[in-house]
Amino acid sequence: MISKYKLARFLLVLCVISNGLLASNKLPEDFFINYELFQFIKLRNVDIEKTQILSGEINLKFKSKSKSKSKSKSKSKSKSKIYNINIQLLTKKFLKLYGDKTLKSEGLITKKGLLFETFQVKDLKKPKKNILVVFDRKKDNLKVDYKKQTTEKKFVGNLLDIPTLFLQFHFEESKPKYTFDFIEGKKIRRVEYKKIKDEKITINGNVYLTELYEGIVPLVKNSEHFIWLSKENYRIPIKIRFKLKGGLMIDQKIKKTNLVLKN
Repeated sequence: MISKYKLARFLLVLCVISNGLLASNKLPEDFFINYELFQFIKLRNVDIEKTQILSGEINLKFKSKSKSKSKSKSKSKSKSKIYNINIQLLTKKFLKLYGDKTLKSEGLITKKGLLFETFQVKDLKKPKKNILVVFDRKKDNLKVDYKKQTTEKKFVGNLLDIPTLFLQFHFEESKPKYTFDFIEGKKIRRVEYKKIKDEKITINGNVYLTELYEGIVPLVKNSEHFIWLSKENYRIPIKIRFKLKGGLMIDQKIKKTNLVLKN
């Protein structure tokens, strides 16, 4: 007969293995995630939810397909996956001051994450601020086109853009801390995350099991933010809370997705 101690330990190991399997689920070839944006002010003795104002939405569309590459002059070929992410930011109310934007990222899919090759930001309110980033990973060469000027720099290591940063947690194991390098446009930043706790949250009547992380971009003011990651099938952000310049607080909450998040 198995002792209570051995049985408990066996169940603990089984849970850890199960969580690892769930986190490693492959992303579907085609999916979407829609979020709503709420601006709010923090008042003493007043629930945050009571001061929230619907101020926009973020729509993410992900597509992938196989790409054949010839190994040599022979007929043998190896297949790799390429992806395309399109993000649409639509603003309302006070957020309209920041304007609508579209972001596009294209590149390769690997077991360790999405490796972008091109990243594009279109500012629909101020087209002069449009940005195109091209990353030649073989040569470690990063080219940025901004305001009709092209700059090049060398970067060695794993670099993310904003869309791939958004999905990178799915490719990572659950752990207390993360550090990522990403390019937001003209500048390369480093973001650091530390786990706060596991938390069950409810959004639009749906209950989600999540891991809450606190993030910060060192040396950047008002960069503190919080991210609630799904603990189930896909480790995608369920909710993000961040602060804009001027102190305005924003909640980004999941609205709809065709990903099957729950077991």
